[in-house]
Amino acid sequence: MKKPEEVIRNFKKSDEALLQQSGVKLASFIKNKSRFVKRFPQLADPFAAEWEAATNSAREILPDYASVLNQVNSTEALNALIAQGANLYQSLLLYVRLAFSDDATAMSLFGQPQYAAASRSAIKLPMLLRTAFIQASKPEIKAALTGKGMKLSEIDLLLSMADNIVDLDVAQENAKKQRKLDAINRITALNTVWEKITLVCFCAKLVFQKDAARYNLFLLNDGNNPGKKPEA
Repeated sequence: MKKPEEVIRNFKKSDEALLQQSGVKLASFIKNKSRFVKRFPQLADPFAAEWEAATNSAREILPDYASVLNQVNSTEALNALIAQGANLYQSLLLYVRLAFSDDATAMSLFGQPQYAAASRSAIKLPMLLRTAFIQASKPEIKAALTGKGMKLSEIDLLLSMADNIVDLDVAQENAKKQRKLDAINRITALNTVWEKITLVCFCAKLVFQKDAARYNLFLLNDGNNPGKKPEA
């Protein structure tokens, strides 16, 4: 998959401040549209409708802090599930010790030497749980474990827990990728809005050369004012 190209913000203000400014400038433009169109025909309809649509589209894209919150919640859920998986595996090892008198070979078959490195890993722990499930599902081993009190549902849970950890880890990675795509889409949409704003504000410099009050309605406050304030 081709890596998304980086998109540069063409404005300095916050996303919400830009959207708020867009609404104010658009309202002022609509009130004075006839004067703009007289000097700049390209600002005739459907320019205002397109500006409004661009603003609405940008507003519909979730802000980055919402994506971050979703990602944090997903990470917490994954960490909690990994902890549950680790506890389940430790419970299994207890039954293995009871069933096989703490035999080193039996412990090795269940992956006990790999546990320390796998206990907090969303990649290694599912592999360890699946290995444990395969071993615990063998008839003679299953009989020995259940004979010491381990439930069949706990053996089955080894596999389902591994699958759940993998699924949640994949979902988290997809969420990270989606956050990057959302950021690109949001900045692209906001840049479009900014282009509308700056175009009108630059045009206002000529439209209201002799009208300082109206010109002030179209001053930019992003560090890029279109020019010196006209004289009254």
